[in-house]
Amino acid sequence: MSALRKLAGQTAIYGVSSIIGRVMTFLLTPLYTRVFAQGEYGVVTELYALVAFLIVFLTYGMETAFFRFGSKAKSEEERNRIFSTSFIAILVTSCLFIVVILLNLNGISNTLGYSDHPEYIAYFTWIVALDTMATIPFARLRLRNKPIVFAGVNLISIGVNIGLNLFLILYCPKALVDPDAFGHSFISSWYNPAFGIGYIFVANLVSSAVKFLLLTPWMRGIVHGFHMRIIRQLLPYALPLLLLGLAGIVNETFDRLFFTKLSGLPDDLADEQLGIYGACYKVAMLLSIGIQAYRFAAEPFIFSLTNKDRDKTQSDIMKYYFIIASFITLTLLCFLDVAVRLIGEDFREGMDVIPILLVAYLCFGAVFNLSFWYKLNDKTVYGMLIAIVGAVVTVVMNIILVPKIGYYGSAWATLGAYVAMLALSYYLGNKKYPVKYNLKEIGFYVFFAAGLYSIHYILNFDGFIKYISGAAAVIIYAAVVFNKEKKILKAL
Repeated sequence: MSALRKLAGQTAIYGVSSIIGRVMTFLLTPLYTRVFAQGEYGVVTELYALVAFLIVFLTYGMETAFFRFGSKAKSEEERNRIFSTSFIAILVTSCLFIVVILLNLNGISNTLGYSDHPEYIAYFTWIVALDTMATIPFARLRLRNKPIVFAGVNLISIGVNIGLNLFLILYCPKALVDPDAFGHSFISSWYNPAFGIGYIFVANLVSSAVKFLLLTPWMRGIVHGFHMRIIRQLLPYALPLLLLGLAGIVNETFDRLFFTKLSGLPDDLADEQLGIYGACYKVAMLLSIGIQAYRFAAEPFIFSLTNKDRDKTQSDIMKYYFIIASFITLTLLCFLDVAVRLIGEDFREGMDVIPILLVAYLCFGAVFNLSFWYKLNDKTVYGMLIAIVGAVVTVVMNIILVPKIGYYGSAWATLGAYVAMLALSYYLGNKKYPVKYNLKEIGFYVFFAAGLYSIHYILNFDGFIKYISGAAAVIIYAAVVFNKEKKILKAL
């Protein structure tokens, strides 16, 4: 119970920063979807999907390798050597990435379809590099159980991003045309309204730089140098995780990266449809707030447990993951018409994909829970194979479905991939590293939440009664959970 209490406490701290950060960032979506056209927001969606892919590529599994070997280190000195070796490796490859991209900027911009805006690619090069170089210092904070520092750095960076977005996209255009506005003459000297979505990327670049600078006190371990002995231990563990990560990013971003090519629509219409899908995807990502907070806390926590504690703790964690994730999913579904008001009215036509994506995210969290068996046993090649299967499902289903049903095909492909990964990971884990999960209890909570939503959906009340119906479903679920789990909840 003390183990669960510790995990719950750290998840709560990570969760507060994740929730505040995601909500603050999410509040930019109404701004973007009201200021920019659907096609412009489609460009934003596409480029950020590319960023996710590149960050996974440039970290090449080193973050998890650092956790694995750092948690096993028998001395602080050895742990520092592992940190410095992994951090220097990431620094060198990130700097090479910057040089290669900037030396070939025009050619790469043309290839990606941004020949008119090579500056977008330049900004994203620096954003990707800075965020990549921050991963190992962030991992060090997590390994040292410093969730408050971790949360503080993240929140400051997010605050800078939000502030600059509001200033550059909301305030500057108004101040530019109002001679009496504060800072009018200064803003008039440099602000260009035609730059449009470029200011989103400028704000992101500055916030990434601030985050990197705030982490510099945690980079001092770099003085312990680069050790070939250690890198030879890290890479065999990390590189399969690179392929796992790349396959995972295919699952997460293939739909947005290749939607315009697969849809068969004219470019401008395809960008509009991608913008709608991207905005609705943001709503579904509200579920990922809790998943991300849990992931930040769980990875170093599980690695630190002794063998005799792990199985029972993993089983308990899986059960409570499904309880909480089902509660969040039920709440979002019952109040979906409220959640979609956060995006512009022109983007709400795609709201029917959100339930599909929410179920996909529910499965994704379970896939993460099932990943520990191969990470703990240094069998990361199995994780790679599981992710590759998911990637194949993603690609095939997108190719088949997107030309026929548009972004609904992308949503179903995402769900199909995570269901396939969940089934395969459970099957292999049960063969290689069996854990007695309480499937009966897990199934009860999932189907109970699904049943409550089905009743709410079938009743289909109008007006205020609809919200009462949704609230009743959520309250009933919470009451049943509390009644069945009250001993555990009181102990926490």
